[in-house]
Amino acid sequence: MPHIRVRGLAFEDLESISDRLIEALAKELDTPADNFTLEYQAVAYLVAGGASSAYPFFDILWFDRGDKAKSNVAQIITERVKPLIDEGKDICVVFNNIKGNDYFENGESFA
Repeated sequence: MPHIRVRGLAFEDLESISDRLIEALAKELDTPADNFTLEYQAVAYLVAGGASSAYPFFDILWFDRGDKAKSNVAQIITERVKPLIDEGKDICVVFNNIKGNDYFENGESFA
């Protein structure tokens, strides 16, 4: 944990930054890099009239680390993704805080 779901970014682009991204996040959060999961999701965006180009969307599931950590993590992601996308395209980072009693690993609660 944290588990980061990524969509709206080419797999090759995500793969090219994955090591550096996870290392930077691990350092920022003082969490071992092997605690992170980076999940690539292939999706298609549609609007009225058909297909639409995507924008990078990072959905982070984690145990709450506070507002400063959220801001820093969002900045780290944005800095690494921005060079890979068209100018003016948005990068969205959303945090989903998990409580210990909502998380089970191997049948055991973290509460």
